[in-house]
Amino acid sequence: MDTLNFDGSCDPNPGGIMGFGWVIDWSTGKAPTEGSKEKKPSPSNTNNVAEYTALKEGISNYLKLGGKGPLQVYGDSKLVINQMSGTWKINNQNLAAINKQIASEIKEHDLKVKFSWVPREQNTTADRLAMPKSRLKSSSKNPLKESSVAPSERKFVADVNSASVSSNMRLKINELNTDPSPGFKSFADLKVGGFDSFSRKKLDTLKEEAGKKASSIAEKEFSGNSSHQASALRWMLRGLSTDLAVRKVKVDIELSKKKKR
Repeated sequence: MDTLNFDGSCDPNPGGIMGFGWVIDWSTGKAPTEGSKEKKPSPSNTNNVAEYTALKEGISNYLKLGGKGPLQVYGDSKLVINQMSGTWKINNQNLAAINKQIASEIKEHDLKVKFSWVPREQNTTADRLAMPKSRLKSSSKNPLKESSVAPSERKFVADVNSASVSSNMRLKINELNTDPSPGFKSFADLKVGGFDSFSRKKLDTLKEEAGKKASSIAEKEFSGNSSHQASALRWMLRGLSTDLAVRKVKVDIELSKKKKR
C-alpha cells in the first residue's frame, strides 16, 4: 500500500507564513517523493489551515504522479485526521471548505484512503519539509521570544488529548504545541477561563504529578517564586510542552506588569 505523510506550519500563528510538506512512499519500491510549498502571510493563515492544505497538496500530487491507491495517510494533527475520518465535527468554515475539497478529489478519483494519526517523532520528514524557508528567526531584543524548539523535539509531561481540559483549551494547546515559533498573542489568548482540575493544586502536589525533570525546569526558570513554578507545572500537566509552559508563564508575568503600569 502506498503511504502519504503530511505536515503543515504557520509562523507566527495565526497570520504568518504557512509551510506545507508531504512525503509519498510507493509500494512499488521506487524512491519516495518529497514535496513542499509556502504561502505568504495572511490573516486567514493558521496552523490548522496549514495542516489541511498540506494534506490537500499531498493527495493532489499523489494523483498527478499516477497514484491509484489504496493510500494510507499519516499525520500528527489529530484535528485533521479525525475530521477527515468523520469522527470529529468541523466548526470552522475555512477548514470545512478544504475538507470538502479533499473529499471531493478523493471521490472523483475513486481513491481508497485510510487516515491514521502518528506522533510527531514518526512524522519528522514531513515536519522538516513543512518548515517555511523564510521562517522568522527569534529576536534577541525580545526576552519573551526565545530560541525556537522544533515541534518534533518538544518535551511533554502530559498528553493534552487525554488531559482534563476543555475542548477549546485542547485545541489551543495543540495549536501552540505544533507551532514552530508561537507569538506573544497566542500565549496571551490561552486562558483557563475560571478554574479547572489543576487550578487549586498546591506546588508539592504539582511537583509529584509532573515529575522531577519538569519540577527542576520550573525551579530553574522561576527560582524563588513558588507561584510561578506552580503555574508552569499546571500548564505542563494540561498538555503544553515544557518549553512553551515556561514561555506562557513569562508572557503572563509581562501582561501582569503592563496592567500595573
